[in-house]
Amino acid sequence: MQFSLFGAAAATPSLADLDGVLLAGGLWVRSGAGARLSVVVADRWRADALAAAFAERGVGSSDAVVDAEDGFGVRTGFSPDLAAAATRWTRGANQNPPDDFNLSAGGLRLWAIATGQPDEVGYLFGTASADDAIHLAGGAQLSRLGVAAASIAQRGGPGWRVTSMKRIRRLVELLGEPPLGGEGSWPRQ
Repeated sequence: MQFSLFGAAAATPSLADLDGVLLAGGLWVRSGAGARLSVVVADRWRADALAAAFAERGVGSSDAVVDAEDGFGVRTGFSPDLAAAATRWTRGANQNPPDDFNLSAGGLRLWAIATGQPDEVGYLFGTASADDAIHLAGGAQLSRLGVAAASIAQRGGPGWRVTSMKRIRRLVELLGEPPLGGEGSWPRQ
């Protein structure tokens, strides 16, 4: 398999990649001069892969994975390095994508780790809601990355469904190899 020079496998991990976790329903918490990002995921492999991604970006935590009502909570440590990103995404009590939002291939990979799953007609990226600015920004970013998707609100949703072999091939190219345990939830050509 040949990977894109612009895919997650070729990119240096960065804090900007955490934007993908926010598309998946992640939330910011602030404390003092720092911030923490957390998200609830359905499967242990997802939590472990995100915890490893957080550590790789220098914002890991010794208690990164915790049990949650709907699966597993996974979170970064509180870090001053995350304060600027939290500020970019929050306005008062609301969380919205920043005006200059550009999802990286690494961010797309983290979104896929958090919520991605194949279905009978394509590949699904979950969002927390089907009718908010974060959901709409997710669709716009998929389009910008060359994997335009259809918004879904019901079956398999809320989220975005990528269809067509051409777009799925592009998605595979962008995402790289699946994380350990996630092979069945990764897109296939």
